[in-house]
Amino acid sequence: MTISADELYGTLWAADQSGIEAELTRSLEPRGTRSLYEAFAELDVGPDQLVLDAGARDAVHAIELVRRFACRVVAVDPVPLHIDRARKRITEAGFEDRIDVAKATLESLPFGAETFDLIWCRDVLNHVELDHALSECKRVLRPGGSMLVYQTFATETCEPEEARRLFAAVAMRAENMSPTYFERAAQRAGFEIVRSDRLHGEWRERMLEDGTWDAVADLLALSRLNRRESELSERYGRAAVEAERGGLLWGIYQVLRKTCPTIYVLARSA
Repeated sequence: MTISADELYGTLWAADQSGIEAELTRSLEPRGTRSLYEAFAELDVGPDQLVLDAGARDAVHAIELVRRFACRVVAVDPVPLHIDRARKRITEAGFEDRIDVAKATLESLPFGAETFDLIWCRDVLNHVELDHALSECKRVLRPGGSMLVYQTFATETCEPEEARRLFAAVAMRAENMSPTYFERAAQRAGFEIVRSDRLHGEWRERMLEDGTWDAVADLLALSRLNRRESELSERYGRAAVEAERGGLLWGIYQVLRKTCPTIYVLARSA
């Protein structure tokens, strides 16, 4: 839709804007990050079940799963630093008897077939060879088991050059940023897509309303980085600057709908 300057200044902005402004001050009661655990609860997780935390990082989610559901968890991650941090955090939480840690990639899981009742996978599948990773997840999941996936995808409003730069900066595989590609890979692996829930900027709205994310601070840091990009790259290295830039843009792009976090429930039927 194209608006002329006369229409913009003479009609739209000249009119009383109080109605729409009032609408935009009203909270839409957005869900927060904890809603992911509520989605997992719908899969009937309980004390007798074994859960794979696929891409566990520092085990913060594995620990919360045990606290909420009293299940047993195996936390898997390929990064040695994450493994060290996970073990430390698990010990501090006192859950050594409920959570095991294994260093492995999702493309080659060191477990037998049909080992796990459920899989939790939060924000890691952008980094992997998707067909192999999902096939492995399906292999280690028992028949009738489910996999909860939280993943961020690019939208049509993410321009090719900004997409290329973002994906490279934060180690994303470009093809994995497509929801269509993900869904086809899940089906190729033998999963049924039970449901999908596109969050867009909903979690970020909750963070802004709760004061747990300072978008202004990120925008200010991003502006400073852009103005000093050459200097900072020379001092800290180009990769470090690009990674910092990508992290600052991550939440902002969700609010702008350039990316879309999505929850999937996948089921292994056989």
